[in-house]
Amino acid sequence: MGLLGPLLLVAAAIATYMTAARDEDFWWADGASFALNGEFVRDYLASGLGRNPMAFAQEWFRHYPALTISLYPPIFPLVEAAVFAIFGFSHATALATVTMFAALASFGIYRTVRTAAGVLPATAAGIMLLATPEVLRWSREIVMDVPAMALLLLAAAALLHYQAAKTTKTLLVAVLLTLAAVYTKQTAIFVVPAFAVSLLANDGWSLARRKSTWLAVTGFVIGLLPLAVFTLLYATENFHIAFGAGTGQKGYDRLSVQALLAYGRALPEIVGIIPLVGAGAYLALLGVKGWHDNAERRLTVLMVSWFVIAYLMISVTADFETRYAVPLTVPPVVLSVLLLTRMLSAGLAGSVALVASVGMFAALISSQPVTRVEGYGDVAQYVLDQSKQGDVVLFHGMASKNFTFSLRTRSPIPKISVLRAEKFLVDYSIMRDWGITDRNLSAAEVEAIVDRYDIAYVVFQPNFWTDQPSVAALQRLIDSDRFRLVAQFGITSDDLSRRTSLRVYRNVRRTPVSDPAQQSMRGE
Repeated sequence: MGLLGPLLLVAAAIATYMTAARDEDFWWADGASFALNGEFVRDYLASGLGRNPMAFAQEWFRHYPALTISLYPPIFPLVEAAVFAIFGFSHATALATVTMFAALASFGIYRTVRTAAGVLPATAAGIMLLATPEVLRWSREIVMDVPAMALLLLAAAALLHYQAAKTTKTLLVAVLLTLAAVYTKQTAIFVVPAFAVSLLANDGWSLARRKSTWLAVTGFVIGLLPLAVFTLLYATENFHIAFGAGTGQKGYDRLSVQALLAYGRALPEIVGIIPLVGAGAYLALLGVKGWHDNAERRLTVLMVSWFVIAYLMISVTADFETRYAVPLTVPPVVLSVLLLTRMLSAGLAGSVALVASVGMFAALISSQPVTRVEGYGDVAQYVLDQSKQGDVVLFHGMASKNFTFSLRTRSPIPKISVLRAEKFLVDYSIMRDWGITDRNLSAAEVEAIVDRYDIAYVVFQPNFWTDQPSVAALQRLIDSDRFRLVAQFGITSDDLSRRTSLRVYRNVRRTPVSDPAQQSMRGE
């Protein structure tokens, strides 16, 4: 029985992998960037170690311009790099990295629930976590949210074990795992205050008299310093994301009542109805019957604190996006399982919980297919086939990251350099919805960019952002006799908003490369 639970959790994680997109058909385009971050790290460790990392990154970016390495902490790219070093770089291996963390997340909640319940209820919690809509969605995309949650859950299990046994070693393990979560994705820190509340609720202010407490606090603060310094020096864009953009997509200020209610309204689609109802029923039962034992009390206090604090933090920071609410799935799942352990006998509770969680998982995974976006690989292959060594290609379209990923999978030794047109034509921060400013380039200035970099081919999505005058000028230029249309590819998807076409144009009047900067861009 001891191995049955973890094996079932691994099987559920594998099921998420088998039903996900794995063939360069990213729907979430940032997933392509997050995978490329890991490939960049592997490349640097394999061939660039010892070189200036910024210089290496700039050179790498010339060929594969889809890195976000400066915005996120290092753990996920490092793990990806290790996986790529063993199995090679591909969409499938990048997704396998996330799947390992999904299995770890289910095991983390298993270990957390095991502090207060048996093997079967804990196993049910692990499967039910993967059966929540938001966790299932993002465990099948290449993002850091599920990996960060996995490490938080392992930290929570260690913290609960510390509260029961008071061993300093276990507390330090909890601190290290919490730091690992934050170094996977910064928003994991939203849950950290819940750990402090849990400790205080269990031990009161006597914590202040313990050497282990101060050792843990000091270690955590020191551990955070490198990330804090890095963010202040190199990733200040994260402050704009957290405090500048707000709930812009919803059209209201983050400190308003509407902002505080936004995620509450979305909870059914984030967590699912069954865990929400189960958690509410458990809290009502708790109000009537009280705690069963100290282990249940510690677990419940941690989960309630986790939910309340994380909810408030994500409501007042960043733009509204249900992905940010992935941590909110944990407490309802745990409390729902505790409800069954309180209402039914020990043996029956585990069996009912396990059957219910497997049923939920099977129902959701069969009814929530993964959206795919296909076609960018064909475009990348065509451009590589037609171009010469050192050619420069200008790309303008919705998913430059998908195109760049496909280039890397087909050309690990760089053949061409890629420029993203919007970087020259407009100014925007992360996403257009947060504001865009046209650079007001004339047709002659746009053509000068083509000449300056000796653009050989342009990959262009018609009418994409052409409400911006500079982009419209580019479209007029490539529709002129300066360029010749040589190919057109359809981009297909179940998501109607992602269906489009990409046209490939060849520059029929190229200018010779004469200055060193242009030669460097072309890899000469």
